[in-house]
Amino acid sequence: MTEGAYQRRTSYRLLLATLWATLLLLAVEVIGGWATGSLTLLAESLHTLIDGFSTILSLVAVTSPQRQMGREVWGHGRGEVAATLILCAFLGFTGISLLFIALRHLWDGLNGIADPFPVTLDTQVLRLTALMVIVNVALGVYANYQARSLNSLALRLNTQHFLTDVWLSLVMVAVLLAIHYNQHWLDPVFALGLLSLVARSLWRVLNEQLPMLLRPTAIAPEAIAHLVTQVEGVTRCQRIRSRGMVGRQVWVELHLALHPEYMELADDIGEQIEALLRRQYGPLRTQIWVEPTRRQEQYWDPGLSGY
Repeated sequence: MTEGAYQRRTSYRLLLATLWATLLLLAVEVIGGWATGSLTLLAESLHTLIDGFSTILSLVAVTSPQRQMGREVWGHGRGEVAATLILCAFLGFTGISLLFIALRHLWDGLNGIADPFPVTLDTQVLRLTALMVIVNVALGVYANYQARSLNSLALRLNTQHFLTDVWLSLVMVAVLLAIHYNQHWLDPVFALGLLSLVARSLWRVLNEQLPMLLRPTAIAPEAIAHLVTQVEGVTRCQRIRSRGMVGRQVWVELHLALHPEYMELADDIGEQIEALLRRQYGPLRTQIWVEPTRRQEQYWDPGLSGY
């Protein structure tokens, strides 16, 4: 197994394990919150849902066949766009509903209504939630370590998003413990705090990961062709495609026509072109198809050639 295939396979397994752990935590929070009437658990489940969406985006990147090692450029189609819109609509509806319920509970408490905080958090729900939080935190820390060693952008973005909000999960466990010991007023108060951070968490995912899922051309083909044809031996550059974000990560595919006398230097020319594009546009990877005069195509890939 090549190094690239190993990195991609390891990233895929870690992301898949993270997704399953996230879904289990989500199920515990939703079922436990519904059964006990805990607004804290229901509000935290929205954050967990965003974590799961982030993991799915990373899985799309790793499993895409044209993005080796899951760290080049991501792509998406109608499914990802529809999922994003559905998620935003669901989070908006559910978040506003929980917001009104929490405000009503607080209003009832201020007006002295009997039993204004109807939450009954039992020991089993508390223990199961704490256990799943610990498992997810441990898995997130391990995945973050692997993301650095594997140099996987998809895995790194996902773990960074999770670890940024990991303190919320830990504080939630402490709040649930206090609620278990009859501090019921903390349930709507902490739920309001969690709800206020949902939009920030979703925006971070959309801002950091979703732009890299877009397919618009990253660099104008004319600009790439102008640079490439300056390399000695290149007679024509055509069928140029680029995806990603300039300055972050770009994937470039292009077809070259070389003068017959330079065909033996195709690898060196490809390396020069990649270095020239990288100096101009920052981090990128290239796939270059070389076409000699007799129009027999041969493939050159710096990643496979060891450059």
